[in-house]
Amino acid sequence: MNLLEVQKLTKAYSGFTTPWKRLLCGLSFGHLGVDKKFIATKDVSFTLKSGEALGIIGRNGAGKSTLLKTIAGVLHPESGSIVKKGSLRALLELGVGFNPELSGEENVFYNGLVWGYTPKELNELKDEIFSFAELDEFAKVPMKEYSSGMQMRLGFSLATAKRPDILIIDEALSVGDARFQQNCLKRLKDFLDKGSSLLLVSHDLSQVTAFCPKILVLEKGSVVFEGDTKQGIETYMQLLSLPTNNPGNLSGPPQTKISELQVRFTKNGHPIPTLLATQDIVELEIGFRSLEKVDQLTIGFHIDDAFGNRLFGTNSYHLGIKNKSIEVGEACRFSFAFPVLLNSGKFTIGLSIHKGEAHTEGSLFWSESYLGFEVDRVSLPKAVGRLYLPVSGRFLE
Repeated sequence: MNLLEVQKLTKAYSGFTTPWKRLLCGLSFGHLGVDKKFIATKDVSFTLKSGEALGIIGRNGAGKSTLLKTIAGVLHPESGSIVKKGSLRALLELGVGFNPELSGEENVFYNGLVWGYTPKELNELKDEIFSFAELDEFAKVPMKEYSSGMQMRLGFSLATAKRPDILIIDEALSVGDARFQQNCLKRLKDFLDKGSSLLLVSHDLSQVTAFCPKILVLEKGSVVFEGDTKQGIETYMQLLSLPTNNPGNLSGPPQTKISELQVRFTKNGHPIPTLLATQDIVELEIGFRSLEKVDQLTIGFHIDDAFGNRLFGTNSYHLGIKNKSIEVGEACRFSFAFPVLLNSGKFTIGLSIHKGEAHTEGSLFWSESYLGFEVDRVSLPKAVGRLYLPVSGRFLE
């Protein structure tokens, strides 16, 4: 059953080129004076089923928060439709709305009523809310004496004290320390298991991968990808390598400013078959010819698992290797050597060639999943997880 259906949703913000235009708009109740419009979201459509989680990613300013606020009813769309079934709770800005002069307990009651809780429910859930937020001893303390982290923990605990049918989260899973974050993730997984739907916006791609089997990628308010999370993240990373004023064609091959790309993945100088053994020493050699003059040339690679989780990534800049400058048409070769400290499984290697520290500064070439390989532990002791560390142990007398 679809709990949320969004069809051709468009939201625009009005603007003015002069103060007089703003005054004219106010005097005419919005009918005159508006001479500038910014389209925040354009024709966005998707559905969300019971027990399903959908991730939304995109660059800053892509329209992610506007989309969530429109669905939550905070903003009114210019056109399109939103059909919601069941209760909806939106975690957009944790801690907003708390009165600093009131105690934590009083804020829970006042804000809980705004969230849609009944007084009876708040009385029953009060102790659990403070316990989950790890703030039992601060219930009677004025909110102005809470740290920002304490306020955010209390806000999350209050918002999720009762399972909603639809839960919207905008960058709200990074609250508290590692233990509190784990508790938050467990609560969300429990909601999903019980049939809630989750709409998640986050720049933490590992969180998106962990919760969401499919994602939307937004760029300038429009959906440029909808589907499998791993493919969506590859599209997003390709998007980051492009100039913000010219996103290019994401449906075609990656844009490149190099030619004659050659990649060799070898062991002891010999090309590697698709199967490697844990702890093998391998070499990744990247060669190409530049189509433009480049100062501060940087070459990098990254390793992902079969689900798209980033396990490791580095580049020549981070390794402290002096940046190289090359001319138009000049050839360049670079080699990485590293041990395969991976557990049994399937993995991919992605490549990046760019200027400066990161590929977002000036990308020449970016490719996710450029080549794949498989690792087998062979005769090594059994271990769990994606990585494999050579561990020894002994009993102490």
